[in-house]
Amino acid sequence: MLLNSARLALRRIIQSLPALVLDGAGASLYMLIGSRGVSARSSQAVCTYRNLFARERAHTMILALGSLIFFMIVAWAPGVGAELVRTVIPRATLNYLSVPVAEVKGYFRDQGLENQAIVIPGSTAIAALVSGNVDYSGAGGTGMRAALRGAPIKAVMFQTEKVTWYLLAAADIQKISDLKGKRVAVGTIGDTQDSLITMLVEREGISGRDITRIAMPSRNTTNTILSLKTGAFSAAVVNADESLLGEKEGLRTLAFVGDLFPYPFQGFVATDKMIAERPNDIKRWLRAMARALIFIRDRPEEAADIAIKKIPMGNVSRPLVIEGIRRFAKALPDGVPGLPSAQGIKNLMEFDVKLPLKIKEDVAPEKVMSLKLMREVKEELESKR
Repeated sequence: MLLNSARLALRRIIQSLPALVLDGAGASLYMLIGSRGVSARSSQAVCTYRNLFARERAHTMILALGSLIFFMIVAWAPGVGAELVRTVIPRATLNYLSVPVAEVKGYFRDQGLENQAIVIPGSTAIAALVSGNVDYSGAGGTGMRAALRGAPIKAVMFQTEKVTWYLLAAADIQKISDLKGKRVAVGTIGDTQDSLITMLVEREGISGRDITRIAMPSRNTTNTILSLKTGAFSAAVVNADESLLGEKEGLRTLAFVGDLFPYPFQGFVATDKMIAERPNDIKRWLRAMARALIFIRDRPEEAADIAIKKIPMGNVSRPLVIEGIRRFAKALPDGVPGLPSAQGIKNLMEFDVKLPLKIKEDVAPEKVMSLKLMREVKEELESKR
């Protein structure tokens, strides 16, 4: 409403003035607002006004009034002129705190972007991306597997260098070796969680056959904690914030699964068309996201204040949120996040692409990733640190 009023006011001012040469701030303001909906009259306005005094008076008037209206627009209508982008995340948790941090800290705004975060799970998010209804999707694993099947999308960044999972166990489980003969909840049998948990227990001297893995792809924090407390299973793979909530309920965190090896996690994907036609727009978004991840890693207390306001976490204390962020940050690399290591990419292709699709032959990372833009942003930001 304010912006429309400003446009109308300025248009009437200009139309009521004798024709004059619009230059300087007056012309800039007129073209700025005109480009947002006012019919352009500047070409008609360019002529010589015969009375120099009237011209100067008119010019002064438009500069003064124009400056006032410009101030009103900037002060009361933030985001005007910013490009709207829609970013999909699978769920609103600390794993995706980067998005609200980039919004609150103004990192998107610094890039001329206004971000709209939307929560859409897995394959539905990929459908929204391919159809053009959103610009970026945080369904990285699902997106890469879809790309290999022919979807015109690629991963453009990965938030972390390691998985952010923890192994949470019942109170009577003291160490990983105590899981022998016990049941462990994973997402799906044969998926990445299943494979990594098998590797984790085998590292502790237990055969993967000595544990019973239970598929629970749709479990949430509440029923996971309840199941652990009632003995439905003895351990489960959870995120950092869930491990803390479990500890608050008397459960025990046995291990940070990310310590196994580099495994880039929480990828974001964009369409091939956008990558080809709008690389600079993607780099603007990547800069904002990378800065947000750095902020989370380096300033967990301030990041926690944003999380408490922006993420529905129930009655969770600030110290608990801070610790949850610190646990998440263990998965972040040093320097500028977003670009996986060579070993990380190799592991990612093996466990997040080939294994779920039951592919034995090698798959070129370029078929599912396009990391050139993230590499350029990383180099740019590191040169400024």
